[in-house]
Amino acid sequence: MEPKPAKTPILVRDLQSIQPAIAKIDRQTILLLGVFVVLTVFFGITRDTFLTGRSITSMAFQLPEIGVLALAMMIPILTGGINLSVNAISNLGAVLAGFFLVKLLPSNMVAAQPAPYVALAFLIVLFIGLVTGVINGLLIGYIGVPPILATLATMTFYTGISTGLTGGKTVTNFPDQVGYIGAKSLMGIPIPFIIFVLITLLTYLILFQTSFGFKTRMIGSNPTASTFSGIDNRLVIMKVYIISGIYAAITGILVMSRTMSAAIEYGSTTYVLLTILICVLANIVPGFGNVLNMFIAILILQVISTGFHMVLLGVRGSSFFKDFSWGVLMILIFIVNYFLRGKKSQE
Repeated sequence: MEPKPAKTPILVRDLQSIQPAIAKIDRQTILLLGVFVVLTVFFGITRDTFLTGRSITSMAFQLPEIGVLALAMMIPILTGGINLSVNAISNLGAVLAGFFLVKLLPSNMVAAQPAPYVALAFLIVLFIGLVTGVINGLLIGYIGVPPILATLATMTFYTGISTGLTGGKTVTNFPDQVGYIGAKSLMGIPIPFIIFVLITLLTYLILFQTSFGFKTRMIGSNPTASTFSGIDNRLVIMKVYIISGIYAAITGILVMSRTMSAAIEYGSTTYVLLTILICVLANIVPGFGNVLNMFIAILILQVISTGFHMVLLGVRGSSFFKDFSWGVLMILIFIVNYFLRGKKSQE
């Protein structure tokens, strides 16, 4: 009697099922590239100023904020969670750093040697990202609060702290060095865009080249199997929300540097929804995701934003039409993805 072949362990099967398609460009990537090209050509034809160096540079300064924030949203979604507090974390970090520079330090001290204090202020922002990430991770990973409820509560909590500190007012009068990141270029490339590209590459390395990344995707794909495989789900979830918090804090630095101010209302009405829209466009679902798709989806959102702003400049209700176009784009992507999944299942 021939021996029966050994069964493939659950962990190995799940690993095989969630490995990213690195060697080939998947259908979602092709779809997003097609949308990006069509939109770029359309706006390039309709507006002569769209593909100019000035316009491209302007977009490169703007998109890193929502781009880094979208990556902060992507990582929790891979575990089956969500982080609705990303924008609140961004604003809280910027507000506390602004208070440190303007309210807590004597003006003559900052004026004498501003660079060290500006660097310390940015470290404060990152520390706030770490602390808020720990709070989210404890609530979700260890206490077991559903991610949408936990981060909705912390979003309100973090926003409340910012509101209490500022009284709803904008914190300004920062040293000129604060604006260095948000206004300068390196070899003709805006520094914010360089930071965004580096964080995108770092995210890819974390998610697809480390055991932590595998565990993150494993939890999203099959949390029960990951538990029986010896993975500490709670600890991994904690680390996921810490990374998400730090990414959100980096967004706070970018916004603070670009606007030379800090306030609770920056992105409060749109940024969280836009990060979710980007994840939807990139087809990010629990256990499965492609960082390249995120990068292209972020470019698409920026092209739409800038393109419609130029086309509808001076037209009443143009901002409404831009929001309308984002909604239509999301619905179209849902429909296309539905047919792509159906075709793939038939194969």
